[in-house]
Amino acid sequence: MTYPDRDGAWRPRPAQRPEEETTQPFQALPPPPSIFAPPPVAVPRPEAPVAPVAAEPVAPAPQETETADPVARRLAAPAVTSAPLAAPSALAVGVPSVADRPDSGGPPPEGGAEAAADARVAPSGRMHRLHAGRHTISRATLKRITVAPSTGAGLIIGRDRQHAAVPLRLFTPEPVRVTLVGGVWAAQLVVFRAFSMGARVTVVTDEPHAWAGFGERATGRHNRLRVLDGPPGPAGPGTAQTPMLTVYDLGMTGPAATTPLGPWRSQLTVLRQLDRSGVPALQDAQVVLLQRLGGDEAALVSSALRLRPHSSQFLQFMADDMMALIDEGTDRYLFLAQTEAEHREVGAPRR
Repeated sequence: MTYPDRDGAWRPRPAQRPEEETTQPFQALPPPPSIFAPPPVAVPRPEAPVAPVAAEPVAPAPQETETADPVARRLAAPAVTSAPLAAPSALAVGVPSVADRPDSGGPPPEGGAEAAADARVAPSGRMHRLHAGRHTISRATLKRITVAPSTGAGLIIGRDRQHAAVPLRLFTPEPVRVTLVGGVWAAQLVVFRAFSMGARVTVVTDEPHAWAGFGERATGRHNRLRVLDGPPGPAGPGTAQTPMLTVYDLGMTGPAATTPLGPWRSQLTVLRQLDRSGVPALQDAQVVLLQRLGGDEAALVSSALRLRPHSSQFLQFMADDMMALIDEGTDRYLFLAQTEAEHREVGAPRR
């Protein structure tokens, strides 16, 4: 064979010696692996048995030069993904797991708000399920619990300036005497609210027509209120479920004689106008209710009950839907807060 030299002349190619052909064989590149060909199976060597996979993280093994196929290298690598994941409690330092906490049923140990919050929250961040009928708090939280004074129970007579309900203890195991200076409208409002407590009412009045049909309209029954124009006869004993109320609506005076009362029995004396003849009824009462008064009436009330000077002036300027409650020497001024049913059965505020 010939080949061109630098001058452009063709020269014969020198023959190659046989030893050079055997020492320098032609090295062909291996064909690229096919993605569809099945991967070769790595046969474990007998001198290095396969050890079981540990849970600890395994460092990546160095690349072996003996295995040329990358697919075979991936199959021969240890399967680190088959190891179980670590529990959340193993990752949190210093936080005990739920199973390690003792459940003694008592209050948690002291340690402030941080310890109480740590005792309630699991390491996973979820709250423990509440036990029905059993809840525990820390001692630090228990010390912050206070008991508010109770306003007591009884007939709600109105609301004060802070819109808080004001009860009137009209029915108790001990006899209660109440005197109301006002009109029939205020007396019927008190009786209407007493019906809601299960009371049975007897009205002694010299104007029966003012009370006729009131009990049937208010309760739908004929045996909850009876109207008399003379002294009431002996009545049965009252109970906490069915208290008894006797109303004396005799104009400007109370009953001629003091009627004995028993447990769960109360008396309401209505004075439509106040003069000196009605002062004994004020002084004998445990609770006094007042609608708006005139000048002479306010002076008599202030003198008989020993009220403060400014109270006499305020009693003359109360609105129609207000009432003064005088109990144990203290005077409170209330809004009656009439409901729709009371407005329908009793009417608009008036004296």
